[in-house]
Amino acid sequence: MYGRDNFRRPERKASVGFPVGIMLLSMLVIAMYLLVGSAFLDSRSPDVAVYVPAGATKQAVD
Repeated sequence: MYGRDNFRRPERKASVGFPVGIMLLSMLVIAMYLLVGSAFLDSRSPDVAVYVPAGATKQAVD
């Protein structure tokens, strides 16, 4: 609500607490997401196999 003396004046004091809080909260959520995801992946521990196509080998040119 506007006061009697400051009708339609721009805000002079900006609060940075809300944007910083949102940023810290999002960083915490991302960190928790990565930790929970890595916990699920570590329990299975699948072996990784890489298959190279037969045409991709480099042949020596004389």
